[in-house]
Amino acid sequence: MTRHLPLTLVLCTAVGAPLVAIPSFESFGPADETVVSASLPQQQEVAITMRGAGGRTPRLAVPAFLTAGGDAELDGAASTVSEVLWHDIEFEREFTMISREGAAKVPVAPVETLPYATWNEIGADFVLVGTATRTDAALQIEVRVMSVERKLSTFAKRYGCTMRSPRLCAHTIADEVHKELFSLDGVARTKIAFTSDRDGERLGGTIEERSIKEIYIADYDGGGQFRVTPNRSLNIAPAWSPDSRLLAYTSYTSGFPDIVVHSLYEARAAVRPARGHANAQNFLPQFSPDGSRIALASSRDGNFEIYTVRLDGTDLRRLTFHVSDDSAPAWSPTGAQIAFTSDRSGSNQIYIMSADGGPAQKITSEPRKADRPTWSPPPFSYIAYSAEVPGGTEIKMVEIGTGTVTQLTEGSGTNESPSVAPNGRHIAFVTTRWGKEQIAIIGRDGKLERRITTAGNNRYPSWSNR
Repeated sequence: MTRHLPLTLVLCTAVGAPLVAIPSFESFGPADETVVSASLPQQQEVAITMRGAGGRTPRLAVPAFLTAGGDAELDGAASTVSEVLWHDIEFEREFTMISREGAAKVPVAPVETLPYATWNEIGADFVLVGTATRTDAALQIEVRVMSVERKLSTFAKRYGCTMRSPRLCAHTIADEVHKELFSLDGVARTKIAFTSDRDGERLGGTIEERSIKEIYIADYDGGGQFRVTPNRSLNIAPAWSPDSRLLAYTSYTSGFPDIVVHSLYEARAAVRPARGHANAQNFLPQFSPDGSRIALASSRDGNFEIYTVRLDGTDLRRLTFHVSDDSAPAWSPTGAQIAFTSDRSGSNQIYIMSADGGPAQKITSEPRKADRPTWSPPPFSYIAYSAEVPGGTEIKMVEIGTGTVTQLTEGSGTNESPSVAPNGRHIAFVTTRWGKEQIAIIGRDGKLERRITTAGNNRYPSWSNR
């Protein structure tokens, strides 16, 4: 279960604080899109506890933002910011959100005339008051989170962004609200990469006809979906570099599967560090935490084994030496260990070994099969994986150290290929609960939080680090 710990804030005035630029991953065109923020003046040394009555989760309302009348474009941008922000804050579950319909019943007002008694009547502990203005293509948002009981602000900042990126503005505000009020690293500005056949293209072959699958990227909430690989081939299993500027994936563009590393921002040719060929097929890349190496599964020495290689193709190292197939490598957060899948015990199970190779420890004992391990970041210490069960596949996690296994999904279609969020609180996965294969997000407590895709079949989600 998600825990909501009491948090007392000491707020200080920050008049004239400089704007701080925050890098954007809103689109995959120019990489210089930014949101800038600065603190607004507020009360000095005011301590406010972020909790509701009786220690319950505090209730937050996000009413419509105030705008100067007569500017339809500004009104649209402000509406997008407030709506996306509501969902971003709701996603982390640190607040219980007053519904947007409920908030709409209260007249929109600036902080100076905020109807605190009315907000109190509908159960709000805090109200996020937003004001939007513009100068040409520049959008400025001022946000204050007001305590209904104390009639004082707990959060007050100004944001500068562009009219073309209101979603990024909302994501930035949400992450900063969570960081400042709860010391929580939110994921609103992160991305999810995945494979999709939504374009309906077909690839003919001498052996079989396969659907073309391309790599797509979306905001964590499914917005802004963008196609990365227009090469009319099979492209699967994307993996992010630590700085979220590179994607590695398995591509069949050469007629056999090989690892491709693709730069999202620089106009440069993709590289193939594993240097595959027909007798050296390479699958399922994963970047090391420092970004210097890629772990992969390769058939270059016969059966599939785990290897690592530098991004420039040098220093290829074989880590496993077993007659059984080893696949699906996943680095630990420190880079000291690698989890992987192997059938060396008779069925696929999850193993852990040193990142330099050596003896492997089996950490799952599933009655059928386990696959696709993905390691959680600190402060959590678990590996999420998919487990075959009668009638399908479910998402489970095993705690490192204790070996405690928890099943997160239950009987709603086939669920597989988990990818853990960079704050460890959420897991993206593939599910057939809506018919076709779609990407969804579940909390580490097993609560379904969000559906990410709707078009086509979508697989292999990979959550960016930032």
